[in-house]
Amino acid sequence: MINDKRKAARRPIRYSAWIALEGDQLHGCVLSDVSETGGRIDIDESRAIPDQFMLLLASNGSARRKCRVMWRKPRQIGVSFDRGLSLSKRTTLVPKLDADVDAATASTEPAKSA
Repeated sequence: MINDKRKAARRPIRYSAWIALEGDQLHGCVLSDVSETGGRIDIDESRAIPDQFMLLLASNGSARRKCRVMWRKPRQIGVSFDRGLSLSKRTTLVPKLDADVDAATASTEPAKSA
């Protein structure tokens, strides 16, 4: 049995993203699995990535996560998401099941008249 230390369940994903480096440089990467607390990033060279960085999930920077590197392999890094972002700057990559059920229920219920 594998000793999994994750605080939240992870889900596989293939999502293009960018790591913000010094001097407004962006380094392309792929988010390959994600949970509410972190993720695994595929990258061409992990040594070039600082221990803390901003992960841009949209090309215009509107969706982002502040990351801390937890482990490194030559072409992958595991990160935890810092919770220091304000609510307006956070984006949810893994939808909550309750929110999905509530949204589905609301869309199937007939409109109530006043």
